[in-house]
Amino acid sequence: MDKLLLLSQISLFDELPMSELKVIDELSQMKPVKKGTMILSPDHPIEALFLLKEGQVRLFRMNQQGKQFTVDVLTSGNIFGETSTLSLTDDQIYAEAMVDTYLCIIGKSEFENFIEKNPKIALKFINILSNRLKEVYSFSEKIALSDVKYRLLFLLQKLSEKTGKRKKEWQTIDMKLTHADIANMIGSTRETTSAILSQLKKDGIIKKGLRLSIHADKTNEILEEI
Repeated sequence: MDKLLLLSQISLFDELPMSELKVIDELSQMKPVKKGTMILSPDHPIEALFLLKEGQVRLFRMNQQGKQFTVDVLTSGNIFGETSTLSLTDDQIYAEAMVDTYLCIIGKSEFENFIEKNPKIALKFINILSNRLKEVYSFSEKIALSDVKYRLLFLLQKLSEKTGKRKKEWQTIDMKLTHADIANMIGSTRETTSAILSQLKKDGIIKKGLRLSIHADKTNEILEEI
């Protein structure tokens, strides 16, 4: 697999000339990661940035009772991790590969030396952080004010906007998610989540094919009632 080609397709670096991409290519390490591998954890922190070229990574927290709460699911083109001057996660976050995944890894010192010479990249990181904060605040509000059905629909809408494609009234969700994954993201149980998904399917609001899809117009109408 051509690491330089993969780097050129990561949105963070889409404005860099090939000469700069070659520098990053020399600084970074391409690493294949098997499904189920724990990439980061509070017990095993790594001061590095992870560029997710191919695959899917779940970021989650875990309480003292071992209950998991999924913070985000990242797909190809996303970035996570932290250095001493930049944090796109935090020290209580777990990162797990949900499918076989390819990562480009840039160490702390290499990244910080690079970013000092590339202020445009620093500005892009600010934009990434800003967008993630907006998503967290928006989702936190729905978690606090809505019942499980509305939380679920809001999540599916956001995931479809983030990863999917629109075909007429249907919007796909182009990632692999189990009912347990979805339950962890909305603070519910798998049983409750499965029951609501079944009802939404009967109501013609979602459908299942190779990927889960939502009826965009019906979903918007329901969410506007909140």
